[in-house]
This record gives sequence, C-alpha cells and structure tokens, in this order.
Amino acid sequence: MSSGRKYVYDVRNLLRNYNSTDEDTLTDRQIEFWIMTQRALWIKRRDSAYISIDHSLSQVLTEDVISVDRSMVPADVSAQYRILRTKRKLPRLINFTSWDGIINAGPVDMASDRFNHKEFREAIAGGNGRFNKTQIFSFIFNDYLYIISRGVKNYWYLISQVGVVGIFEDPREVGNFTHVTGEACWTLDSDYPISLDIWDYMKDQIKKGNIKELYTIPVDKSNDDNTSKTDTP
Repeated sequence: MSSGRKYVYDVRNLLRNYNSTDEDTLTDRQIEFWIMTQRALWIKRRDSAYISIDHSLSQVLTEDVISVDRSMVPADVSAQYRILRTKRKLPRLINFTSWDGIINAGPVDMASDRFNHKEFREAIAGGNGRFNKTQIFSFIFNDYLYIISRGVKNYWYLISQVGVVGIFEDPREVGNFTHVTGEACWTLDSDYPISLDIWDYMKDQIKKGNIKELYTIPVDKSNDDNTSKTDTP
C-alpha cells in the first residue's frame, strides 16, 4: 500500500504525458475525486461478481457515543433498553449486496470483544438466545452506529467511545474523525485503502476515462463549405 499523496503524484505523471499546461491548473482535490470514484466502482464490480473483498480496503475510525432517548431511535426499539449512538454520522459506507460495509465495531481497545454487528431488525431482536443474551449488538441506522444490549447491565456507563472498522466510499471523510491520541484517523499521507494490484487497474481506468475526457479536443461538426449552404432572402 502507498499513501494517497503518492497516488495523486502517479496521476500527475500520467497527465504530464499529454504535455498540456492544463496539468498545472488541475487541483489535487480533483485528482483525489477521480481516485475515490474509481476505487468505489472497482469495489462494487467485485461485489456484484461475488468476489471476496480484501481487508486492505478498510479503514479505522474512533468516535464518541451518546445515550439517546426514544425520539432519536427507531420506533420499534424497546423502551426498556437504553440505546447508545455515535455522536456524529459515520462516513458513507460502500453499499454491498449482502452487508453494510462494517467489518467490526467495539470499544476503542481492540483487544476487547467486538459488538455483534447485525442488520437493524436482527440487532434489536437479539439477545434472546442462550448464547447471545450477554452480547452487545450494533447496527447502522440513518448513517449512525447504534449500540444495544438486553443482557449486559449498565453497559452504557462502560462505553464512551467506539472503534469502527469499515469500507468507506470516500476515504477522505475518515479524516474528519480523530483517534484517542487526538491525531486524525486518516490523512493524505496515510496508507490509501487499496492494494497495489488494484491501483494498476484504477490508474489505467483513470487514464482511459478521466484524463482522456479532460484532454479530448471537441470536434467542430459544423459544415463550413459555403457551396453547400442555401441562401435565404
């Protein structure tokens, strides 16, 4: 894996092959958008082909959690359980065919047990079984991560922050969150969440698509042959 800045530099090298002065006016932000878009398309193509997803695509963020009242939770969550929720919405997740893009979630101490992350209705109905009644469940609703448990008493006093591992659509949005150390969860100098073999494919697609479109000269299809024009009074 390489940094996001390295991938931006690689695309600029492709642009220089066109010997165009427009390369200097194209912002890094636009190139980052090209890379992000191609990454999301590649992931979705693999998902639609039922190809397993490489965890090198994942990122980690931490976020504060708050206790929420009934007006802030789905209507069919039982009122007798206190619910925790991330203070802010999570970055947009890749919408996979059979799962929501969250690999795991739990306390910020990665050695602690992870939450049993489920789809919304499974999570709020969880905890009735013999083997899961002491588990803490999590689910995504309206882009927030919610936490609920039927059997763990006063768990809401024990959890003040969560660590979330997921595959996010725009890696840059993870940079809006900070680790417990105060450092940003992601910067352009961090490893970009793709593997090198994926980058070779993405770079080729950027060259064939984005760059070609940027430097394609429009063809004037108007007919300048005056002999074929019809005079009008």
